[in-house]
Amino acid sequence: MKKSLSIIGIVFLLFIISACQANTDQEVQDSGQNTAEERESDVSGETSEPSSEESNGGEKHNNDNSANQATDTSYEYEEQEVIETQIDDGEYEVVVETDNPGTRVLFYEIGGEKYYKTIFVKNENRLKIIDIQNNNSQIYNETI
Repeated sequence: MKKSLSIIGIVFLLFIISACQANTDQEVQDSGQNTAEERESDVSGETSEPSSEESNGGEKHNNDNSANQATDTSYEYEEQEVIETQIDDGEYEVVVETDNPGTRVLFYEIGGEKYYKTIFVKNENRLKIIDIQNNNSQIYNETI
């Protein structure tokens, strides 16, 4: 009888752990999609202001930030400025493949077709840029 209760308890515990783990993966995917969407808007020159809806009882305020956009030279990623000088001009969509504490991998696409892959090794500040359209040739590999 004790064995049966122990087995049932272990199965129940595993069920709870696996159910919690599935939700964690969804949250990670959602945050990755938000990062990619934010990156796309930065590349196209659009900025989004945080909504003050919660603090103002559901009332939204739209501010004109055209003066701030013209003088804002900050980049979301520290390697972004170097990347822009190394790749060809174009209306690239930036897709974040991975962004973890060690590395960040970005793809530069136009119409879903990948043109460049960038790998930034954070602890070494090393940036690698690969031209996917040109036989995966490496066009940049230096510390920044």
